[in-house]
Amino acid sequence: MIRISVIIVNYKAKYFLKNCIASVLSSDIMEKVEIIVVDNNSSDGSNEMLQKEFPEVKLLQNSENLGFSKANNKGASVAKGDYLLILNPDTVLDETTLSEMLDFSENQTQFGAAGVHFIDGSGKFLPESKRNFPNLKVAGAKLLGYSKYYYANHIQKDANAEIDILTGAFMFIKSKVYKEVGGFDEDFFMYGEDIDLSYRITKAGYKNHFVGTCKVVHFKGESTVKDKFYLRNFYGALSIFYKKHFPNNAALYVLIDSMINTIISVKSMSVPRRAKAQTRLVNWVYISDNDDFLSDLRLQLPSSNGFRLTSISDEIKDNEMVLFDSGFCSYKDIVGAFSNPLIQHVKKRIVYVDRSFYLGSDTSDDRGEVVQL
Repeated sequence: MIRISVIIVNYKAKYFLKNCIASVLSSDIMEKVEIIVVDNNSSDGSNEMLQKEFPEVKLLQNSENLGFSKANNKGASVAKGDYLLILNPDTVLDETTLSEMLDFSENQTQFGAAGVHFIDGSGKFLPESKRNFPNLKVAGAKLLGYSKYYYANHIQKDANAEIDILTGAFMFIKSKVYKEVGGFDEDFFMYGEDIDLSYRITKAGYKNHFVGTCKVVHFKGESTVKDKFYLRNFYGALSIFYKKHFPNNAALYVLIDSMINTIISVKSMSVPRRAKAQTRLVNWVYISDNDDFLSDLRLQLPSSNGFRLTSISDEIKDNEMVLFDSGFCSYKDIVGAFSNPLIQHVKKRIVYVDRSFYLGSDTSDDRGEVVQL
């Protein structure tokens, strides 16, 4: 019986999607899981890759980019699971993530949805893992660049607690709740739809939870180019939210829209489209049992000193980069190493299971790095 339907909306994130699916397939309850990928008309070979390498994945291909909300609703319409996991393609789960979330959810009363403890590609905690309801004070401060009230800082990052707002990169939702509240509002193209859905779940009498004990890597910026289109969707989502849920305050909308338009105008002048250059380094370590691939890496990373370890150890901290062979290391060990503060300064890369590429990201604001081998 299918308990969890994992829905991944993809748009030109082929290699990160590939790595994400491999991590989901490692789940210790995979026999209870189905994977549905909704592709928003990618032109990077994502569909061909899925059909060739993951025939077990249910692929829904859109002829245009429908956005995040419509695509997820389309995936949910064919899902069979008791729970839906709305998941970004630039994430990495470990072998127990799904079983942990299922066990947690089954033991709650009035469970609606849950999110997790996100870390970025460098291992830093992502504060958007836990957010407060964006009332006027919270939203106004956020628009002005002050995030103290926006994030739920009163909740410890390793705690499990009820929370207002979840993040769309990982939303574990009871299917009947998703259907009852109407799924994602398709007026939101991308951004803000997770705030809106979280709010409607609590209005319907259900509870949202932050599961801080469950860590998930979210490379973040990989799925999005931060151009003017992004800015208008990101900041404009707040205007849509207020007009929908608080329809009797026209003066508030004028103020918010004015602030949003000003912010978009200013930020669009300074937002570059960055191409991530290949990492240049001197000392690196490869965690694997494969000597042949070590030779390939030395050719790929010339003028550098690299060596191999067969376990994750403190020696990593003395190097500039560590490459985790996902065909050798468990995803639980990889995610655990990412969150280790002793090696937060070390660049981290995941070598895909067939050793055809490695990927990673050093900040949550930039596009990630993919190196084909």
